[in-house]
Amino acid sequence: MRTAEVAALAVTGMLAGLAAVRLVSAARAVAEPPTEAPVDDVTVLVPVRSGDPLLPATLARSAATLAPARVLLLVDDDDPAGLDAATRATAAGPHVQVLTCAAPPPGVNPKVHKLAVVAPGAGPVVGLLDDDTVLPPGGLERLAGALAAGADLVTGIPVYREQGGLWSRLVAAFVNGSALVTYLPMARTGPPVTVNGMVLLTRQDALRAVGGLAAVVDATCDDYALARAYRARGLRIVQTAQPAELATTVPGPLAYARLMRRWLLFAGEVVRRDPSPRLAVLAGLPSVLPAAAVALACAARSPRAGAATAVVLLGTAVATRELRGRLGAGAQGTLGVLLEPVAAVLTPLHAVSAALGPRSVVWRGRRVRVGVGSTA
Repeated sequence: MRTAEVAALAVTGMLAGLAAVRLVSAARAVAEPPTEAPVDDVTVLVPVRSGDPLLPATLARSAATLAPARVLLLVDDDDPAGLDAATRATAAGPHVQVLTCAAPPPGVNPKVHKLAVVAPGAGPVVGLLDDDTVLPPGGLERLAGALAAGADLVTGIPVYREQGGLWSRLVAAFVNGSALVTYLPMARTGPPVTVNGMVLLTRQDALRAVGGLAAVVDATCDDYALARAYRARGLRIVQTAQPAELATTVPGPLAYARLMRRWLLFAGEVVRRDPSPRLAVLAGLPSVLPAAAVALACAARSPRAGAATAVVLLGTAVATRELRGRLGAGAQGTLGVLLEPVAAVLTPLHAVSAALGPRSVVWRGRRVRVGVGSTA
């Protein structure tokens, strides 16, 4: 057997071993029975910004599943399309209200700006939910149960709904192939380093202890900045296996590349500021090895190494789909499974683009510099 083929098979073996470790750890987290708590004292804040054609339907579904919690849809006063979508969502019931907010000043996170203004008067338990995210029925109650069990902040797992064209589905494949087997194993080996900002629940007193959302209003990586603020004050963050369904319209390859670059710039902030062996083993290596295995198999011109790599990548995608099924996170078609290895192989290219390019991105219609602001 040639040296190049041996190297390719060795890297594929490492990939298989890490995939098995992450899948087993995630499966154990998924198998833990959740607890539930009432949500009558919960106020969910949803920052709304138009631009995605899915927004009206997503807001309507989200508002319906969050009852009986109070839901405040926060819309910019210069966003008539967002106001129209939010107003339609009030048909879900009297628990839904629409609030208009002034545009943020320069240098301020446009999403957090609205949240920081409204959150202090939101009540004893505050939920934050992105406008492209829907919690399944009972999801908010399960997050509230984790909060009542002793957490100061709880978050869930993003699961993308397969919809739209190829580029939207490729984004879904990236998240679906990585989130469950990264966040849950990381949380089982130590306190969470960051949170999934698309959905979180926290007590008002804990939020006040870190200075409120105003403390992270100048951070573009607001979810990571908030996690840093909680950790700095010794507050407990809990990563649950509660799925949160997302859907995003990605119209073409440039939009896909921009979105992936932005996400990996944000991820780079975590790696740069909180490096650790568990982050390297459970998140860093699994992001690099798929592309390395494919490249080595091609360089070796080895059908055996290529077949082994394909089996590992597709087997991991199938196993991850089964885990999402156990969570009740919805069915995934064959195309989604096939795209997960493609998304995994492309990830290092997006990471290189993020590392070599400028540290600014266009986000929510505004150009911002990536960072955690003045957070400790």
